Amino acid sequence: MSERFTHAIGLADAAATAGLGRALGARLRSGQGVALVGDLGAGKTTLARGIAAGLEVDDPGAVTSPTYLIVVEHPGPLPLVHVDAYLPEKTRAFLLDGGVDYLHELGGVVVVEWADRIAELLPTETMWVKLEPEAGGGRRASLGCGDGFDWLDEIAEPV
Repeated sequence: MSERFTHAIGLADAAATAGLGRALGARLRSGQGVALVGDLGAGKTTLARGIAAGLEVDDPGAVTSPTYLIVVEHPGPLPLVHVDAYLPEKTRAFLLDGGVDYLHELGGVVVVEWADRIAELLPTETMWVKLEPEAGGGRRASLGCGDGFDWLDEIAEPV
């Protein structure tokens, strides 16, 4: 999976992680998806909350991990559809039983936490963001994506 990451950015703290999310959310368009990867506590939900703020959803503070709900919709001018694949078989069953069509019908931007667990079900146009701790503190975000994200150089350094 490391071959898909082409850009990187250092994040000093949770505020910087949310700031990256806001920068992403401000540039994402309807129908695009963001796949989040990282261990427990890596900052996936913080990044999703930042994306919600960048999308200007009605209540970005309401974005929490949807682990046991699978999908949570956050309304706004460009809605956020927040998916969790922590329980991959449950999420996979949902997606294969009409969930993919349902997500497309909702419009907006789809953000998937634990996306590596269902990678084979995600579109090739998805932006991938891997969050991992840095040795000196903070975290590193590695980003990569398919077509439609030509603005990535504006917010992250090519690796």
